[in-house]
Amino acid sequence: MITTGNLLHLDNADVHAALWNISAPAFNAGPLNSATLASNLSNGTSITGNATGANNGTGDINLGAAVRWTGDASLTLNALHNVTLGPLATVANSGAGNLTLRADSHGIDNGGSVLSRGTIDWSKGTGVVSALYDMNGTYTRGAVHSNPSWSAEPFSGLLTQYTAYRLVNSRADLEKVSNDLSGVYALGKDLNFSGSAVAFNPIGGASNTPFTGQFDGMGHELQNMDIEVVDDLQRWLGVFGTIGATGVVRNLGVVNANAVSFLNSSIGILAGLNQGLITHSYASGSAEKHTIGEAGGFVAQNDGTIERSSSSVEVSGYDAAGGLAVTNNGTIIQSFFTGSAGPGSLRGNAGGLVVSNNGTITQSYTTGSVAGITIAGMTVINNGTISESFVAGPMARYLPSNVIGAISDNNAGTIANSVFWDVQTTTAPMGTVSGTPVPAANGLTTAQMSTPSSFGPTWNFTPDGTWVIPAGGTHPILRWQQAVK
Repeated sequence: MITTGNLLHLDNADVHAALWNISAPAFNAGPLNSATLASNLSNGTSITGNATGANNGTGDINLGAAVRWTGDASLTLNALHNVTLGPLATVANSGAGNLTLRADSHGIDNGGSVLSRGTIDWSKGTGVVSALYDMNGTYTRGAVHSNPSWSAEPFSGLLTQYTAYRLVNSRADLEKVSNDLSGVYALGKDLNFSGSAVAFNPIGGASNTPFTGQFDGMGHELQNMDIEVVDDLQRWLGVFGTIGATGVVRNLGVVNANAVSFLNSSIGILAGLNQGLITHSYASGSAEKHTIGEAGGFVAQNDGTIERSSSSVEVSGYDAAGGLAVTNNGTIIQSFFTGSAGPGSLRGNAGGLVVSNNGTITQSYTTGSVAGITIAGMTVINNGTISESFVAGPMARYLPSNVIGAISDNNAGTIANSVFWDVQTTTAPMGTVSGTPVPAANGLTTAQMSTPSSFGPTWNFTPDGTWVIPAGGTHPILRWQQAVK
């Protein structure tokens, strides 16, 4: 339901809908309006209140009285300018409801601020509270009561129940992240870098200055970025040069990016080196290493965790090219690659997901193409563990006489019996070339790849399971992919 007007009186309104969208030039909620908000929220209707600034309105939201509700409905307050909670305002939820206080809703860097002189009480709630304000704005926290028993939803990447974010609304804002590498940021809107005369310098580019804060893309994208290293001292190249052990990047898309290096650096579109957590993020474009070195489609080296993420990048690395990463020393879970990977020289290696796995890969797959001298669909060298994963992308060796291993060229680690490959699309006759073999029975036809029963008992295709085969699909996909389409 949508309600708009220049001056809104919501007294006793009774709305039964999934979402009630309220818009006015300025939004003021005293005792009557606040009571109406609370009653409708408790009845299960989520509410978004918008202060638009139309007709010379202030674009401010002022909440002056208590809004308390039970249940799972959520309240979002989007102000063109400021969001203010007065001293008599208590916003509280008992249930799974969320609260979002968003200043500068248009992302125009107008100094939008979140000013709380009241109380936010989520001590009995299991949802989350987010406050978003401009880098050139002001943030006042007020009194906050969190639930000591709160825990983050799996794969959310959230660290706390209440999070205050500085908004990144422009390239200038993004560059300012390097001034405070431990800060907490949110992308306020899609940023298009087309036409930029100067390439973007990685955030935390030097290995001794990693990004250790939080960056939430909020479902937005960085589009058409050119990324390059400005000096030979920067070892890692990507939007983030290095994500440190406490760093978190979530819900971020980097689309149609171009990362190129002729210097002594390793390339990944999202990050050069990840020591922290990357979740629900994706990259597309091209990553090219023209001199000695390596390139990964998503990151160059993963020492942390990559979960529910993907790469559709065209990757070319002089020494090594990995579709998702070159080296995995950490954990990759529920992630995939759909682009192309090939070395930039006749001596290079190429892996569909990674080139070298020393960590854990699970519930992941690749349908991207791989070409080179020494190649593999999942990992060229496996010293780690791979489980519940598959390879279904085309593979081509530069020397036709060489044998292709669909999963790994050299397996010195553990490849579980829950790992499969498509013998038709890969044209690979075996799972591994050397080392511990993978059973030949794990090579499936395309018809078998589209049948859940081919994958064994550890693969969960139930409605709440990890995997699903879409209608007309020739292989499984991760169920979370359907949720974001």
